[in-house]
Amino acid sequence: MEPDPVDLRAGEEVSTVDHDWSLLPDPALCGWIGELAEPEFARLADRFVPFRFVGSKMEKPGPPIWEFAKRVNGGQHLPRQIQAVGDCVSFGVAQAGKYLACFQRAILGRQEEYHEWFPPYIYGISRCAPECGNGRLGGGDGSLGSWGAIAVQKYGVLFSDDQGVPKYSGSVARQWGRNPGPPADMKALARDNPVKSAARVTTVDEVRDALMNYCPCTFACAWSYSNEAKVEKDRAALVDTGRVVGGHQVCLLDWRDDPFPAAYLLNSWPIEYKQFWGEPPGGAWLRAEDLQRKLRGETEVYALSMFDGFRGAREWNLIGG
Repeated sequence: MEPDPVDLRAGEEVSTVDHDWSLLPDPALCGWIGELAEPEFARLADRFVPFRFVGSKMEKPGPPIWEFAKRVNGGQHLPRQIQAVGDCVSFGVAQAGKYLACFQRAILGRQEEYHEWFPPYIYGISRCAPECGNGRLGGGDGSLGSWGAIAVQKYGVLFSDDQGVPKYSGSVARQWGRNPGPPADMKALARDNPVKSAARVTTVDEVRDALMNYCPCTFACAWSYSNEAKVEKDRAALVDTGRVVGGHQVCLLDWRDDPFPAAYLLNSWPIEYKQFWGEPPGGAWLRAEDLQRKLRGETEVYALSMFDGFRGAREWNLIGG
């Protein structure tokens, strides 16, 4: 059955495409609660730093962030993380964060082993911690980008191979997403691994600056993209069907100006897009004009940094620009 059409932006014409609607995603995997985004950000705004770079930032794209991740993962792409329920917010944060952590290790020459981030911990903290959802959502899936960003700043990151951490499943995510949240011993393991800074970004130029300076972004919006991408100039570009299936959070990893301005969007669904340039599997390119269109509606975009504030990539003297 075709989903009912939904206007993405009041007063603005939304084009649809001739499309096989069976390729739309499963709404059960959509777990971003967009109607709460703005009031919750207003309440929590002082928990985020301004998006302002220290020193010289990159003005042109350098090597993609996944090349740095491969340096600390034996030359291989990081393992894919696939969600099972509507815990997409935690996956968007975890995927952005783990690429950020790998970049930090690569540029600082650290030799630590790579560790997967455990999304149910982020999910549970985001829904249950007093500074975040505080258990107000009750039953059902869902969370917010602001809550996820605060979760990893204040409560740290749990690794999948930490002692006693269960294997990921939808049931674990839902259990940890109910009060009182993740077990106390898991919080003790995670608290020493915080993300240092997060800033809300609201324009295409800010997203471009963040990605070119190796600050991955969580990205949440009213999801209207097909599970099938359109190949344009040897890149797989997302297709906006004009029909919303739910609110969904993903991450943005890279920016390219050529062959068309676009951000690389990594999803946490079991879908495959064709890759041409060595991108991580499970993602496709979001054109700048499509990003701009989404930013005019309900969205949450947060740039993450492992440092106190945002450092321009040129400050490392390792990347030309």
